[in-house]
Formats: sequence, C-alpha cells, structure tokens
Amino acid sequence: MGKVIRGKNIVPDKGMEPSLVIESGIDSKTVPNVTMNMVRTIIPPGARNRRHYHVATNAANYILKGRLRYSFGPDYEKEEVIVEAGDFVFIPRGEIHGLLNLSNTETAEMVALYDSVGSREASQPIFVEPPVK
Repeated sequence: MGKVIRGKNIVPDKGMEPSLVIESGIDSKTVPNVTMNMVRTIIPPGARNRRHYHVATNAANYILKGRLRYSFGPDYEKEEVIVEAGDFVFIPRGEIHGLLNLSNTETAEMVALYDSVGSREASQPIFVEPPVK
C-alpha cells in the first residue's frame, strides 16, 4: 500500500554534510524494507559539499531551484558543469563528485535518489576532502 511521508515531520540531517540540509523522506526508517533513498537537499548561498563517491549506489539528482557547479572525477582530471533548475544529474557508483551553490544570495534545492540502498549511510559515501565548515 502507498504511504505519504509528510515533509513537516522530517528531521533534517546536518551531520553527514554539515554545510547542507538533507531531509530524507523515503528510506528504510520511513518505509520498511525499501531499497531506495530519496532526499531533499537544501544548499545555502555559497555552500558546497565535500567531494565524495558512493561505493554501493548510483545517484540521481533533480535540481528544483538555483544554479550549481558540479565537479566530477578525481582532481587531476576533474570536469566541471553548471546546472540549474529543471536539470537532471546522474552520478554512477564510484565516481567522485561534489557541488557548489553559485549564488551568494539564493538558496538552491534538489531532490536526490539513491538506488538499491535504504539510507544515505548504506550508500557508503567515501569522502575525499576534509569536512566543509
């Protein structure tokens, strides 16, 4: 049977990526035995996350609001791409990636989906940079 997870009842996660606000709406805590994780991510003006990769999942992002600069690949062969509201981003399992909100005044938002895992922790993120302050 279908299930509705009310956004107002979600407790934001500020621990895994402290510069971002991550609201996990669909995961193994809200839907028993689910093998997907769907989150809403709020990226404050000028904020970025740590470059990282996921050992156990592919990731898909849909940009709801704002302009972001994504970087893909290791530092020595990094590719950077600007995305904006309405764009989809696919990140294959194991690819190093990170993002930056290009605006110093506007908050950006996106929805992320991680396949075959029931939580962000289960995606096994490996960070290749120190924590962002």
